[in-house]
Amino acid sequence: MSVLADWLARQAPAWLDGAHPITPAARRALHAIRRCRTPELGGHVYRCTDCTKTDYAYHSFHHRACPRCGGARTAEWTARQTERLLPVPYFLVTFTVPEEMRPIFSARPGVLHDLFFTQAARALQTVAAIPRHLGAELGCLGVLHTWGRQLQYHPHLHFIVPGGGLTADHQTWRHSRQPDWLLPKDAVAAALRQGFSEALRHAAPDLHAQVSDACWRDGWWGHWQPAGSGDAARQREDGRSEAQARGAAEGAGHGRPRRGQCTAQNVVKYLARYVSRTAISDERIVTATEDSVTFRYTDSQTQERRECPLTAAAFMQRYLQHVLPPGQHRVRYFGWMHPAAKKRRLIVETLLAVPIIMRPKVDTPEPWHLRCPHCGGFTLVCVGRIPRSPPACDR
Repeated sequence: MSVLADWLARQAPAWLDGAHPITPAARRALHAIRRCRTPELGGHVYRCTDCTKTDYAYHSFHHRACPRCGGARTAEWTARQTERLLPVPYFLVTFTVPEEMRPIFSARPGVLHDLFFTQAARALQTVAAIPRHLGAELGCLGVLHTWGRQLQYHPHLHFIVPGGGLTADHQTWRHSRQPDWLLPKDAVAAALRQGFSEALRHAAPDLHAQVSDACWRDGWWGHWQPAGSGDAARQREDGRSEAQARGAAEGAGHGRPRRGQCTAQNVVKYLARYVSRTAISDERIVTATEDSVTFRYTDSQTQERRECPLTAAAFMQRYLQHVLPPGQHRVRYFGWMHPAAKKRRLIVETLLAVPIIMRPKVDTPEPWHLRCPHCGGFTLVCVGRIPRSPPACDR
């Protein structure tokens, strides 16, 4: 059971009747949350062979804004990315935009998020291509976050970047000069400002005209944090089964990795929590009534745990503003990590002598969906199906 999902489902009818202005993407998200794991989507009927009791399992909608969904996909993504870590230093690079530009991002997220992704990756590659800095092509994995700790709209990008790159002739891997330094951050920030300004002027001149000249000089903040070596993370993962790795990913602690605890594996776990889900989880909810919601957050200045009380309408508005437009990817790959650059990725692994891991055969874990909620045994047997209800005319 999800406290947040149940609360959103109860509030959804009041927001779907047209009384509140919401985007089409937010409307689809509320329809999905309201129907997820209900008889409307159909399901299966199970009967326990021990206690003979009946259990009903309803299907999920698999919407990325639904708090009930995404757990299995998050664990799989974490295990897959951890296995792909290379024996080089890693860096967690975070890009944010000036506060003045947040309303523009909120008004046209489909355009601005794409430009932000493209220009941030281009800025990294442009500076990395300069011989005195690195002289090589980077591989980058980027994840888009649109929220702050109090669910306010705060678009920013997290990049996981290996410490080095592939030279233009695809013959040499060039390491970063130091394990805790990759590129000059001021040069990358300047390239991002210039590239974003030119791209926005070309793609949306009306939005570019709303940005003051001072905004193109200040407020483009970039945070660079060493994330340790991927080799150590791979070695830790190699000693465990895939099921154990998924369990560790699901049980990862909350909060951004601190400098003393920042490892490539922890960075992957930190970003994975929001790859298939959205801004807030059940663990942060203190109370959720029909009139108000209170949730916990960590103050960015004092690092103290605080509580944020909001009215039901205010919380719903903050939650729905983080629903991405349809078809927009929250995770993107660049450089030799792009899905279309498999040959370059293979060259990198060959140059770095990445070992091919032969995992020992492990016992298959018991299927969780066959566990009886009454007696606890894995003794459920499917005895029937529940048909899916036809869609309502208002959808």
